[in-house]
Amino acid sequence: ILQGIAGFLPTDGDVINLSLSCKEMHDRILGPSTGIWRHRYEAKYDIPEAKTMDELGYEYKARAIVLSQRMDFRAARVTKGQQLWLEVIYTMLVESLTVPQKSTGPKTYNRIREVMSQTRFLNRPRKPKPCEFTCAIQLCLTALALHKEVSEPCLRSEYELAIVYSFGSEPVGPYIPHDNLDLTKILHIRSFWQRHLLELDEMTYYITFSYLDEDHKPKMRKSYGIDESQLSSSWLGYYSCLHFESVPGTRAAFNKSTTQTCADIESHLRLDILSMNLHITNDPFWPSECNKIIPMSTDMDTNRVFFQGIQGINGLAGEGNPVFGFTEIIAYPYGGIPGWNRVCFAIIAGGNDEYSSDWLHGYEAVLLPGGRIMLGRWIDLKNTSGRGPFIFWDVEIPSCLQG
Repeated sequence: ILQGIAGFLPTDGDVINLSLSCKEMHDRILGPSTGIWRHRYEAKYDIPEAKTMDELGYEYKARAIVLSQRMDFRAARVTKGQQLWLEVIYTMLVESLTVPQKSTGPKTYNRIREVMSQTRFLNRPRKPKPCEFTCAIQLCLTALALHKEVSEPCLRSEYELAIVYSFGSEPVGPYIPHDNLDLTKILHIRSFWQRHLLELDEMTYYITFSYLDEDHKPKMRKSYGIDESQLSSSWLGYYSCLHFESVPGTRAAFNKSTTQTCADIESHLRLDILSMNLHITNDPFWPSECNKIIPMSTDMDTNRVFFQGIQGINGLAGEGNPVFGFTEIIAYPYGGIPGWNRVCFAIIAGGNDEYSSDWLHGYEAVLLPGGRIMLGRWIDLKNTSGRGPFIFWDVEIPSCLQG
């Protein structure tokens, strides 16, 4: 009875104060055989399998202490306190991605969201210069970075436009390799979208993105009851292109460009959100014209799934453009986080039966852990000077069906 009462006290401090009443009270509430910390852990977090009561107690108290600290990530270097904070967030992130979903909702993820809304970690993704560990955490929290109640637009200085548009690089080999994947490059792309989706003053994608209801905005993990092992069937997203009358001759000049995308409301009366509806297929269709620039992995052990579908405009009826492509599981857990995937697909002009149509655009991205957000690069497969960043996120209806 006493432990039950202690479990419902509003704060950890109240539990400690009650335990200090006398030695007998302390032993009954905080003794080694009590379950008070497991009870309090379960109230705030998803409980991982195979965790002992002592481990849960230690983890609960560590989180309570570390997450109560205010962190400032504007400094040039990571402090010991910040590193400890990141390690706690990492543990919570892996927990929120791997613990089986329950109908009660994602407790650990909701706690991460609460913490992120109180820091500037997501707003300044490159301060300090991130290592793979930090990049992985940043990317896995992309859904929160694109949520205005949690994050803010990052600055233009948080990404290099030359990296976002692959300026000066030839499309040789995979953009998203299984080995030595450059997460920093993907973080530049995430930051570009964080700026242009959340910042009204950019006058680009903000309006159409802000009009989406909450159910149609990016999320990290699929909801309870949705098959997480299958590629989602319904997606929304954007791509960006950039055309100059005179292309800058250097990376420095490219990075200083005032115009960062052609998708501005001064030159476009309507900025549409793309949609994709996909289904799994047994047809391994990936023609040589696509494979030359976006090659399939040559590893014979690669787990690959093919899909086809239609790309259209969100909210508009029409035939749309054919889509075909594949996903590949990335075995390596970048940043210590499992669940990365490579996704490659091509979109061809509608009304053409052959892939040798007037235009053929290839898309190559990393599908972030949780399986709900793609970040990567599109490229004109007929004229590779045409290229730019893209983002797609699923809108969670039943997963791809066999077709």
